Amino acid sequence: MDTFLKKLIREAGQLAKEYFDAGVTHRSKAHLGDLVTDADIAVSNFLVSAIQQEYQGHHIHSEEMAEDINRGAEYEWVIDPIDGTRNFAFGIPMWCNLVAVMKSGEPYLAAVYNANADELFFAEADKGATMNGMPIRVNDTETLEHGFAVVTRAWKDNPEGYVRLMDRLTRETNVWMHNFGTMLGVCFVASGGADFFAGNSGFDHDNLAPALICREAGALVTDSEGNSWRRGRSDLVIANPKLHPKIMELFE
Repeated sequence: MDTFLKKLIREAGQLAKEYFDAGVTHRSKAHLGDLVTDADIAVSNFLVSAIQQEYQGHHIHSEEMAEDINRGAEYEWVIDPIDGTRNFAFGIPMWCNLVAVMKSGEPYLAAVYNANADELFFAEADKGATMNGMPIRVNDTETLEHGFAVVTRAWKDNPEGYVRLMDRLTRETNVWMHNFGTMLGVCFVASGGADFFAGNSGFDHDNLAPALICREAGALVTDSEGNSWRRGRSDLVIANPKLHPKIMELFE
């Protein structure tokens, strides 16, 4: 299954990149921050069709499908065809393809593909994380001094806590904050380039794959209340075990 997933998400990424390079029009779904393009639909259809052909009977959930397929199956594929659609729609090359596979309700496989840089982040539960086949680990930064943060604030889980976090990061630290508008930034935490991620804007199709990759890369992955992150929670706080407690203090 891992070989199939790696091949599949690369093909999906290349399909998306063809649309990106040609330019796309977009339309709103719920609001101006929630966009969709023809590429989102095309990539979703491609992924769903390929998975159905290879694994009949598996549960499939895609952001761009109105109804799930085969609910209740042991294996579930959770798809975000293009994460960072706003970037994608406006020609900003910060987007990725996300696929997570759940087994009996628990994270099993995760793939995040950055087609613009040909970077495939991958993890299997209890077997570590890789980028293009090479092992990756979170860094061992212990301080917020000149830290490199990926931070997103929305009005979902614990909004007041995220207001405090943003205020204290701004007033009490000299952390560099970068909001990429895509979960691709979370993978840079897994590979050691960025120091931590904190955000409460995601859904399961955004969060499941990068959360597993970061855990397998050695990060602590919690919600903003310090609980081990679980599906259904919109917020994530991710950092190496030494730095994570210092970020949690900023929510108080």
